[in-house]
Amino acid sequence: MKKAILLPDIHHPKHNKGLFACILKVIKYSEPDLIVLMGDQLNMDALCHWNENKRLHLEGKRIKSEYDNFERDILTPLARFNKKIIWLTGNHEHWAYKYIEKHPEMEGFIEPEICLKLEERGIEVVPYNEIYKLGKLAIIHGFYTNVYHTRKHVLAFEKSVCYGHVHTFQVHTKINLPDNKDFHSAISLPCLCDVNPDYMNGLPNAWVNGFGFVYTFDDGTFNLVSVVVSRGKFVFNGLVYDTNKIKKK
Repeated sequence: MKKAILLPDIHHPKHNKGLFACILKVIKYSEPDLIVLMGDQLNMDALCHWNENKRLHLEGKRIKSEYDNFERDILTPLARFNKKIIWLTGNHEHWAYKYIEKHPEMEGFIEPEICLKLEERGIEVVPYNEIYKLGKLAIIHGFYTNVYHTRKHVLAFEKSVCYGHVHTFQVHTKINLPDNKDFHSAISLPCLCDVNPDYMNGLPNAWVNGFGFVYTFDDGTFNLVSVVVSRGKFVFNGLVYDTNKIKKK
């Protein structure tokens, strides 16, 4: 059996710092074989196409400092565990390639895998919108964002799929006839980022914090545990974690 921790939508520097500190403790105590970064590890504010030509939004934001701070706050702490790391490219990281389409002279200078030296670190990079397989479970950043996005994903994949992207917890299960014991599920995991983003101006939303943990067996079958944070607390493997207490330190 192999163990993998799934970390969706960190959106550094807009991540939940208390939750990420707890995640480091979960990794320490659970000792997973894999750490899967499920996309949108960085918010990539400096290259956000929504902020193009908006000087006030871009004031003080530089892509180099974003990468440097991400390396310090996220990559270096994870690397200390000496575990295999999988990097799924999310739509936010893909903004670098969108920028290069308009400014081809920047190719080789602003891509996350180049600036963060992911290959040199031994991190496996999964390109944008491609699939990483963990046994019979397909892991993606996320394709669809409609209200019933898990149903849309499981019907499209016809296999079990796990993703982030929409920052909320949702599950839809589909049976396969005539043997109704055979089924597939689509699981939308919560996020590790701030659930009250500035651009929503305090409007209510369905975003919740959390992560996933997968146990994969030799035959490819798996057991996925979806951990949802409630009022700053969660339980994993019998241990209680309080993100609020860590945040105060």
